[in-house]
Amino acid sequence: MKHLLFAASLMLGSLVSAAEAQTLFFERETAKDSTRIALTMDGGTVNGTKTWRPKQEAHGARGTLQGGMKGPVISATWDYTVEGSDQSEQQIYKLDGDRLLIGTGELVERNNDAKLTFKDPSAVKFTTVLQRVEAREPKAGTPERKAIMDAMREPVSGQIGKPVIFTGGVRASGSWARFQGNVATTDGKKPTKQDAAELLELDFFALLTRDADGAWKVAHWGFAGDTGASEAAREKFPKAPWVLFE
Repeated sequence: MKHLLFAASLMLGSLVSAAEAQTLFFERETAKDSTRIALTMDGGTVNGTKTWRPKQEAHGARGTLQGGMKGPVISATWDYTVEGSDQSEQQIYKLDGDRLLIGTGELVERNNDAKLTFKDPSAVKFTTVLQRVEAREPKAGTPERKAIMDAMREPVSGQIGKPVIFTGGVRASGSWARFQGNVATTDGKKPTKQDAAELLELDFFALLTRDADGAWKVAHWGFAGDTGASEAAREKFPKAPWVLFE
């Protein structure tokens, strides 16, 4: 009976894990250009971003991906902007372990539709390979997430004037990590300082680094009503992994 219960719990755990959304990151760097793709897979739905940047030209292309997934194959629409012009293009990818294969083939416009689609999807060749970029999202209660929260707590509590708590997402890659979410006082009461109370109405972003001793330290943090805090961190620390800003 115990064996049956154990097997059932394993099966349930697998089903829950499979149902959870998963975000993967891939990149390809050559002497001529770079391609970066972020994919969030939730059941059969896929959303993400794709960025292509040439090395010798000022203009690149960046946009969103929306589509679906059957087995290892992803079919999505890439809506992007290049040189100030909005474009739309079909993309077909294939997941292969830690690699993402990009399908190439003849693209055509159908029925005066501005979107470019593959003339024959079955003839697509998977010749371009992107490698997966390591990224992890420490869950609540894990030692790594707790250490990151503790590193932020002292400086932010100092600015707010009261002890604070954080709610949001943590993503780490190598010796870098970022938090984005919200800040609130631990007792739920507004700070006495008006400017501090106004800050708590905004979104919060922090970029952290881990030193040789394994201790996390805040490199940059700030409150903003848009992406200003994260963009400032990206500009100040260009060597920080790009996956932290997706």
